[in-house]
Amino acid sequence: MSKSHKNSLYGEKDFESLFDAAPDAILLVNNKGEIERLNGQAQYVFGYQPDELIGEPVELLIPQRFRNKHTAHRQDFADNPQARPMGSSLQLYARHKDGSEFPVDVNLSPIRMHGRMIIAAAVRDVTESRRAARELQGANDRLREEKRFSASLVATQQGIVLVLDTTGRISLVNPYFEELTGYRSEQVIGLDWFDTFIPPTERKTIRKLFDVVMREGINRGYANAIVTKSGSERLIQWQSKTLEDDKGRITGLLNTGYDVTEKEAAAQALRDAKEEADRANSIKTRFLAAASHDLRQPLQSLGIYLSLLARRLTDDAARDIAGKMRQSLDTMGELLDKLLDISRLDSGTVEVNRRTFPVQDILDQIAAQDTPHAEDKGLSLRIEPSRLTVDSDPALLLRIVDNFVTNAIRYTESGEVRVDCRAIGGTVRIDVTDTGIGIPSEAIDNIFEEYFQLGNPVRNRSKGLGLGLSIVRHIARLLEHEVTVESTPGKGSTFSVTLPLVGTVSERAPVSQPADLSERPQRSARVLIIDDDPAVIDATSVLLKIEGFEVQAARDAEEALALIDDGLQPNVVVSDYRLPGLNGVDTVRQIRRRAANEIPAIMVTGDTSGRQIIAADLERCTILHKPVDPDSLVLLINEARAR
Repeated sequence: MSKSHKNSLYGEKDFESLFDAAPDAILLVNNKGEIERLNGQAQYVFGYQPDELIGEPVELLIPQRFRNKHTAHRQDFADNPQARPMGSSLQLYARHKDGSEFPVDVNLSPIRMHGRMIIAAAVRDVTESRRAARELQGANDRLREEKRFSASLVATQQGIVLVLDTTGRISLVNPYFEELTGYRSEQVIGLDWFDTFIPPTERKTIRKLFDVVMREGINRGYANAIVTKSGSERLIQWQSKTLEDDKGRITGLLNTGYDVTEKEAAAQALRDAKEEADRANSIKTRFLAAASHDLRQPLQSLGIYLSLLARRLTDDAARDIAGKMRQSLDTMGELLDKLLDISRLDSGTVEVNRRTFPVQDILDQIAAQDTPHAEDKGLSLRIEPSRLTVDSDPALLLRIVDNFVTNAIRYTESGEVRVDCRAIGGTVRIDVTDTGIGIPSEAIDNIFEEYFQLGNPVRNRSKGLGLGLSIVRHIARLLEHEVTVESTPGKGSTFSVTLPLVGTVSERAPVSQPADLSERPQRSARVLIIDDDPAVIDATSVLLKIEGFEVQAARDAEEALALIDDGLQPNVVVSDYRLPGLNGVDTVRQIRRRAANEIPAIMVTGDTSGRQIIAADLERCTILHKPVDPDSLVLLINEARAR
């Protein structure tokens, strides 16, 4: 044997000292492929005792599919060991005694023992190392995939992706950011975010916000302006979150954002438009308030003058003309009322002031306002008294019921109109029933629409304007009251409104009935008129004097109180609500205090809801809406002084 070959072999003494202490499983295999010896580690790895393996072919420990490969490698090594490097390695699978397989690395080395050559096979179980390698490879693959995914996500994001380091310097931006700002990423990486992109007026605030997010970890929403390369500003809506390494240390701040410049501009335009609409509504409200008073003033005085003129006429033709003028004037006043009501309801300027009150309060006012109209047509207006108390806005509820009654009188030629109330569970239903023409079933769904009228294609004003029930619908929605109608053509209709029941009036407080003036002796009464319109004072004074009343007039609270201080003791006060200085309600209160007497009052208002007067809760006060019907005014004065 050559010197080089001899040096390539382990010596016998060297082998013996390493055999049992080796950490790997070692098998000694002769040139026939038989196992001659194995160490303790080999017994553990393969699960066999020495006597079970010695003399057996080494291929017993190799799975069938790897045996040919192993045998060829072993024979090649045995035939020419000089041509093989020491520790020649082979990777394959080994077979355990229980039949399980596991990966191994096999290193073959020639050993000369007792004058013959044998092969030492060092076998290492690499199951765990290969699993660790696979896991490491998987982790690396995932990391590479995550990096690719992150890069793709950042590149395709339809919004800003911006990463800052812990000092606020830019470490990453996406293409959207480049497109929005006009900078390439290589131009901004490493720059201070605040000094480069935040307007000077906002830098201090945004730096503080950066510090807060770095401490708290997240911020779900804030907006600020950034400056682009061209010098223009864009408003960005941001969300921010801290980034951490695998040890939990903060490495930077991830910011995602969207350009909301146009969106905010549109929102601001909407806010401006709303403010403008609110201003327009405010102007409209002021106009309606002025129109409600000022437009009715001349109508009121004109109506009274016309009534006085009609009383002086003796020629039948002239009286007929005066009657037609009266009808035209009434139609004008009704049209004004309805149009102003519709405008106020549509503009949202009508406020609901709910309270608890006896429903009889409404019924009394209906009797005072509508009895003369029913009598003019030869109809009976029968109002059943009620002790029920309800929850509603009394002024608005009055408008609903009054419209029902007015329509019933208008479309009834003979018979009666009846108003009654009944408790149904926790509600009160007010019914207005007539013996009129009725409504066809196919028209019931349309009667609450504006300007819809039955049997009036030529718009005969004597049949109304077609707005009353539309107003009812608007008001009922505001009050959340249910409005229903039942009708039989040729027999009549019943219009109903249902509202919450509160209780009943105490038996010790009997329900008031409308005064039956026909059975009461007429006597002179002193009436104090308060109005700032000279024409109204003049016309009303003349009317009441003709009717036999003593009349005193004042233009405001100061003049009225001066008359009281001079000894005037009126039986009734008729006052406009809108007066210079104190309003009508406060003026009546002052008069009662000075006179030490709860003098009955009739409050005249251009506000068709009468809201301010009812809100003032003035007792012994009846509301009249302009333009005032002269006959109704006389009737109410006689009723007030008789109580």
